[in-house]
This record gives sequence, C-alpha cells and structure tokens, in this order.
Amino acid sequence: MGIPAAWAQIQQPQNRNQQTVIRPQNQSQKSNPQGNTQGKPLFQLGAGNNTKVQDRRTPAEIMLEKKRWTLYRAFWQNLATRYNYYFHARTKLNKVVRTVNRQGQDNYNVLLPFYPFTMQNQSFSKKELDSVVEKASTGIQLHDPRGKWIPDCYVLMGRAYFYEGDLDNANKTFQFVNIAFAPKNKKEYKTVIGSAENDHISVATKEKTKGILGPFRHKSARNDAFLWRARTLLEQKEFDEVQALLNVLHNDPKFPKRLEGSLAEVRAYGNYIQGRYPETIEPLQIAIDKSRDKVAKARMSFILGQLLAMQNRPDSAIEQFREVIAQRPDPMMDFQARIQIAKLNAARENGDPTKSIEGLRHMLRKERFHPYRDGILYTMGMLSYPKDADAAQAYMQKSLKEPSNNLVQRTLTYKGIADIYYDQRNYLEAKKYYDSTAGVMTNDFADAAVVTTRKNVLGDVAARVALIHREDSLQRIAMMPESDRNIYLSKLAGTIKKEAADKKKADAKNASNSSNNVAFGSSLMGNAAGFAPQNDGNGDWYFYNQAAKSSGYSEFKRRWGNRQLADNWRRSQPSGNNANIANNGPAMLNAPTEQAPATVSPDSITAETLAQGLPLTKEKFDISRTKCQDAWFELGKLYYDKLENAKLAIETYDSLLYIYPNHPQKPEVLYSLYVWNGKLGRNDIANRYKNQVLNDYAQTNFADYIRFGALKDIDAGKKKAISQAYDSAYTAFRNGNYDAAIAMRAMVDSVYGVNYLQPKFDLLQAMVTVKTDTSFATDTTMRSVRAVQYVLNKYASDEAIHSQAQALMDVLNKRKEIYNYLAQLEIQKTSNGGAALDENISIRYPWQNPQPSLTDKVNTAKTKADSIKVASNVTANTPVLNTVAAAVAPPTPEALPIAPPKPLTPYKLDVNNPFFVVLSFQRVSKDLMDEGLNQFTRYNANKHAADKIEVGSFVLTPNDIMLIFRLFPNEDKALEYFDEIRDAASANIIPRIKPADYSMFVISRDNFILLNSTKDLAGYRKFFTDNYVTQ
Repeated sequence: MGIPAAWAQIQQPQNRNQQTVIRPQNQSQKSNPQGNTQGKPLFQLGAGNNTKVQDRRTPAEIMLEKKRWTLYRAFWQNLATRYNYYFHARTKLNKVVRTVNRQGQDNYNVLLPFYPFTMQNQSFSKKELDSVVEKASTGIQLHDPRGKWIPDCYVLMGRAYFYEGDLDNANKTFQFVNIAFAPKNKKEYKTVIGSAENDHISVATKEKTKGILGPFRHKSARNDAFLWRARTLLEQKEFDEVQALLNVLHNDPKFPKRLEGSLAEVRAYGNYIQGRYPETIEPLQIAIDKSRDKVAKARMSFILGQLLAMQNRPDSAIEQFREVIAQRPDPMMDFQARIQIAKLNAARENGDPTKSIEGLRHMLRKERFHPYRDGILYTMGMLSYPKDADAAQAYMQKSLKEPSNNLVQRTLTYKGIADIYYDQRNYLEAKKYYDSTAGVMTNDFADAAVVTTRKNVLGDVAARVALIHREDSLQRIAMMPESDRNIYLSKLAGTIKKEAADKKKADAKNASNSSNNVAFGSSLMGNAAGFAPQNDGNGDWYFYNQAAKSSGYSEFKRRWGNRQLADNWRRSQPSGNNANIANNGPAMLNAPTEQAPATVSPDSITAETLAQGLPLTKEKFDISRTKCQDAWFELGKLYYDKLENAKLAIETYDSLLYIYPNHPQKPEVLYSLYVWNGKLGRNDIANRYKNQVLNDYAQTNFADYIRFGALKDIDAGKKKAISQAYDSAYTAFRNGNYDAAIAMRAMVDSVYGVNYLQPKFDLLQAMVTVKTDTSFATDTTMRSVRAVQYVLNKYASDEAIHSQAQALMDVLNKRKEIYNYLAQLEIQKTSNGGAALDENISIRYPWQNPQPSLTDKVNTAKTKADSIKVASNVTANTPVLNTVAAAVAPPTPEALPIAPPKPLTPYKLDVNNPFFVVLSFQRVSKDLMDEGLNQFTRYNANKHAADKIEVGSFVLTPNDIMLIFRLFPNEDKALEYFDEIRDAASANIIPRIKPADYSMFVISRDNFILLNSTKDLAGYRKFFTDNYVTQ
C-alpha cells in the first residue's frame, strides 16, 4: 500500500505557490480576437515587467482543470485518498465514538437515553474530533474531486461536526454531499435531485450490488449522508422535515438494503425523543434485527424491554430482557437486565415479591455480582416497600454502606430513603436525605426538579408541623385541672430524670466496653507477628499506648461529659422545658423564633420548671392558638403550591376547619378547597364548598372569582385590553379627570366582569371617592372611610392592595390634622414684579412661625425651674428663654422610681483632633432623611465646593440615625460650619423637617469612635451641652 500511495503523491504539483494562471487556448482566443498568444495584464505594477500572479487555488481545483480523468489516474487517486486520509480519519473517529461514555453510569430505573451520549452532555474529545476534520479536509483538498472517496471524507467531516455539537455545520455538510454528488446524466446541464421511479420519488443513489464483486464494491456515502442529516435535524427539533425525509427514503426503490436497519433506527429515535413510545416499538425491533453493532444492539434491546414494560406487556418485556442477557453485554447491563426481570416478576398480577427478593439474595452470594451489591440491596428495598417499610429502609441503609463509585446508584438509594420518610410524613428525616441526594445527583438526573423542590420546602413544612405539635401539647397540658397538671408534670419530670440517669449509665458502660475491646483487639494484633506493631502498652503511637488512651478518655469525659458520636459535638446539647413537654419535637427551622428558655440540667428538672413554658394566662393561650392557626393555613399552601400535593393540602385544610371553624382566612380556605377538590374530580365535595362561599361570604373577592371566573382564566387578548383600560383610567385619575376614570372602570365591569385587575380597579374607585369627597368635615356617613374600608375587608389576603389601602386609611384618620397643617402654610413671593417662577416662591411651614408664649409670671416666679427640661431644650438646639414657659411641679419621691445612675462616659476635649458635624434625627421618616441628605449635598456643592465637605448617613442604633459632615481639620472649623448650617437648615435647606425632630452637635474623631462603641448618645449630648456654647 505504501508504494502506490507514494506514487500517487508524485502526481501532485510540487511547487504550488509559484504557479501562474494558465488559461485554456479557447478562452485565450476569445479574449484576444487579434490573434495575440498572450493577453495584456489588467494592471502593470512596473515599467516593462510582467509580474506573475500567485495561484491560490487548491490542488484539487487545479487538477480538475488540468488533468484528464483516466482509469490510471482514478486508480491512484482513489487509492491515496482512501488509505492515506479517509482510513486514518475514520479509524480515529470510530475510536472516539467507542470510548465515549456518560462516566460509565446510567439510571436504569427510568428510560435509558437512546444513545450513550446526548448533545447536552457530551464527553467527546474536541481535540480528537478537530483532528478528524483536519485530516478529512486535507484529503479533499489534495486529491482530485472526481474520486469516489471524496464524498466519504465529507461525511466524516459532517459526523465530526455532529459529535462536537456544531449542528449547523454538520447539517450544511450533509446537505452539500446530497446535492453536489447527486447522480446525473452526461447530457444534463445541472443536477436534478429526485426522479420518478415506478411511481415513487427517488432521491437516493443506486448502488451496484450484483455479481461476485458486488459486496466488495464501493458504497455511496451520499446515502449515508441522508440518514446523518436526518439525525442532525432531529437534534435541531425539526421533526416535520425529518418525517418528510424519512418517508421519502422509506419508499425510495433505489435506497440500499444495507441501510434499512439504520433507517429504522433513525425512525425509532425520532419517535423516542418525541415521547411517542408506542410508535417506537416496531421500528426499534427492525433496527435490532438488522443491527451488526453488538453494543448498540444490546442497548436498543434493553430500551425495547423498558418500552414493553411501560405498555403493560410484562411477559414480552421479560423475554426481551432475557435476550439482552443472551447477547452478553457489559456486566452492568447484564446485571440491570436481571434486576428488571426480578421487578417484573414481583409486579405482575400473581407475582410474589418474596421470590424475587430471594433471587436477589442469591445474587448477593455470587462473586461476579459483588461490584453491584449496592444496586441489589437497593432493589430488595424497593421490592419490600410499601409492604414492609422498615425492611426496605434496612436494605437501603446497607446499600449505602457498600463501597461503590456508582454515583447514580447512590443517588437512587438516597432518594429511595427520602421518599419513604416523605410518605411517612417524617419531614425532617426526609429533608436530610433529599439534601444528600442533591449533593451527589447529576444535572440530568430524572427527578432532579422534585428533589430540589422538596429539599428547599420540607424545612418549612417540618417547622410548621413541629410548631403545631408543640403548641397543641402545651395547650392540652395548660387546659388540665391544676391538680391533674401538677401530677402530670411531676411524673414527666421523674421520667426525664430516669431517662437521663439510664443514658448516663449506658454511656459509661459503652465507654468501658470500648476500652476493653481495644485492649482485646490489640492483643490479637500482637499475636500476629509481622502484620501489626507489637503492643506492650508503651507504644510511640497514641492509639497503641493504652495508658495514654485511658488518660485521654478520662480527661475528655471530665471536661466535656458523656457526648454522643455525632457531628458538631462541641455544640451545647439541645434541651429545654418546652422541648421536653412537646414530645421532644424538632425546633422551628424557618419560622419566627422566640427567646429560648434557659438550659436546665435533667437532674434539676421539676414540675415547676416545666410549668414555666405553659400558656397558663389568657394572653399566652391566645398567642399559642394564633400560632397554630397560622401554621395550619401556611401548611396547606406549602403542600399545594410548593409540593403540588393536592390530597395533603385538602386534608390539612379539612383539619383546619374542624379545629378552628372561625379561622380568620376561612373564605380563602373554603375557596381553596373548592378549587382543589374540583381538580381531583371530586365535584360533589367541590360544589358543597362553592355554595358555602357564595352563601356565607358573598361580599368577598373569592365569591366573585366563583361567579365570574378566576383571575388567571383569561386569554392574552382580553388581558391586554383590560391592562390598557386600567392604564387609561389611572392616567385620567392622575390628570384629575375623575369622571373619565369612573366611566372607564364601569366599561370594564360591563364588558369583562370580574377580571385579573379587579383589586386595582376597586382601589382606584376608593381613591376617586377620597379625592371627590369635599364634605369630610361635616359628613357623618364617613363616605371616604367606608370606601377604603370596603377595599380593606374585600382584599384582606392581598398583601399589596391591603397595604396601600391601609396607608390611605391612615391618611384619612389624620385628615383633619393635615388640613390644619396645610392651612397654616405661608407662600411668600418676591416683590420684584417678575414672573412667578418656582425659585421666586418659598414656603414657610407652621413651625417656622413663632407661637406666642403666655406665662403666669406670678406662679412662675414661685416655682423652681425644671433643670431636666431646660437641658433637653438646649440639646435640641431650641432657643432658651429667660423665663421658663411652663413650670411643671416635680413629682413626689414616692411616685418617681429611683434609677441607678449611668456611668460617666470619658469623652475628652481635643481642639486639634479632626472633627465631625453631626445632625441626629428623631422620629423622621426615611423619605425625609433621604431628602435631607440630598439637600445638604447640594448646599455643600454650592457653598463649600473648595472645602470638599462630604455628607453621608450613619446608623448608630436602629433608633438613632444621623447625617455625618466630614472632615474638619480642627474644632474651630467645625464650629463655624455648625453655626452656619444650624441657622440655614430650618429656613432653607430642610424646611420640611421640624427643628424639634433633629439636633446638631460637633464631635471629635476620637470621641466619635468612643460614641460608636458605647452607643451612649444621651451622654455625649450632655457632654456637648456642658462644654460648648452654641446659643
């Protein structure tokens, strides 16, 4: 093979870079009618010099133009193309495909992927596939395009693109092969794809298979390209185009019989990925019968067995799995086929799970199934459940203890245990195992979404269940007669003490046995000379030195006590009064927590300590009852909305109505029961709840949902029209056109009835009522209040609407106060005669007008001034009058409790230390604080641009929020800025904030650090007042 190949390479041009373009003679004569043998160049780059033009064509293009296609040339070109390029490229591609795997692990409990790879989870080597593309492309460019192995090289390139996931290039490559290498007659000017053949459309290339040499003849790669293009289109979800192409190929009389199995395989694959499983069975059987690939045949046979089992044909499925075993596949598939047979035997009509479990137990004893013991034990557990849940869990726990690298099997085992706990409603344990499942599962795990949802939600579910159990137990004990309750608590305290004592004895016994076992084991090891270190009690290693071990154990027990072997053992052991009373229920995970009671040693627990956590007063009992009501309501929502378990949700709400027949959310509970029972087909029960909502709660929005349809039952067109109508109504309201807003709302009600924006329309109606109600001062019917209260009552469960309506109600309650406030505003205009621009108008707020102070001079002179009140006035930066405005009689010593004096804060004066100016807010909304920050930023930019004074907010405590102005080099600079903004703040900078709602002071950097540490704002205000004169 080497000599002919080398000889063929000699036929290629040796110096391609220096060749010039040589035109055929006929073309030269046409372009030069005067008979010149050489045409003039279009451009002359040098005087008298004809520059040679570089030929950038590939050798294949040059050979197509210069070389005649003879038998001799065809032989050598085909030989070199096949064995120098196509052979090596195909060998490398087949090697890559054979070694591809999905990390050697498939989930055989669900339908297998049709191929051991997917476009989403590929494990091909891109470097190797690029090498295939490069080698095939080189073979195409260096050899004559008329060779018969050129289409095969193109198909190899397309397959490499396909395995890389580059579906666009793969599709274009296969399509090029189908068009460029289509057969055509010599007389045809261009190729015509498709022809009429015996009343059938034919697009395939006919292959010569007759005669002795027929099987050895070259097969047309164009026919393979049709099937590969179909697979590419399937990955691109072009199912209609694929179906049309496969139908044409199926009826094509020229389509070769050698590809009938591949055609059936592609048809089966197309139906399989679309979920059309019944239609997959027939073409899959044909593909299995005609397949020559043992690995692919075994995989398709296993999939066929799964499909037959899914179609309730257990006998045919068992027979198919036995055929899989007869094909001697890889050990994993052989084992899984036996497992599927055991499952089908147990699940059939007269099947006995015990016999299947015995058969699996027999497999455990065989050496060749030792690597799959974890899967066998898992299957035994699945066959035991739900008849024997304890045995099922025992088998699965043994499966987890088996050493294995099969993460898919470990994922299934964790999920199996979690599912058992979930069915038993042991949600805390279920959550633990779902967490473990999520930690080892892959992204393509079939139940990944279910595992993730339950992992995230079961903590909330367990919290609600634990709260219900705990509060119910506390309420039941609290409702006992006092004598019975004391007897019960005394017995419970005695039981707790006895259990603690028994546990302490057991721990001590276990520790003693453990020490003896170690010594016994060490003696055994010592007898095995040459296999273990000799233990004479004085070994260098700690665990070989019994004296050191004994001393360490005693020291650990003295310091830490008897500790269970568990993670995070250094944390304090959980105990408490309520936990002991409530059957040791789990603590709340994602619910509001209360301050835990002090930990009490089990030896010190008495009836009195247990009684401290009981709701014995009416207030505590009502709080406990409210907690239970909320927990039941939230639990039903979690079951239905998060876990999608309608049966558990219905059961929860039925229990809620039985325990709390007057639940605050009863309309919503009844409506939910109506919807959920309707979805389960329980129409009689659903109608009962429906009538109850309509008769007893006709004025609620839930009754409107039943009458006119739920808010979600609306098509996109109506939804868009309603949204546009609401936007128009709200725009009219904003523009003050209240009649238009009401008319738009009435139009929507008449055309669409109750709609998905009904809550917003009702709130808009109330806002219009408030805006148009001008007689609120003398209106005894409270028209505005009733309109808003209607929205509050109707949408009590709609948090967004309810919060906005409540804010509106709060404003209405303060309407008179706001009216008086606005009436005292003074608008001042400049008197320059110009236009009334915004910057020429200022507002003087009511608190900026000094109020007359009427004092009783006679009584004032007789009463001693209240020093505390004077100090507070100075701290608030308000003017101190020479006479006290109002004298307050000091309280008597009996009425005034004596408080311990606060420690003095060691603030110090340091004039050279950098200083801050601070504005401290009191009872000011966040919006006004933000406005003040912005106003001071603008003020500093205009007045102190060169000083670069920065202003920012600072939270000392949740109730003490400040604006910090920094940084001043010394005390004098800070006081100058302090005096400047103190006068300008209330007049021009922040006039909307009352001066009584903020105070100002200066503070050095060291004192500010101390203030931030102690949080003693009152102490520093006193220090500031005593040491600085600011008036």
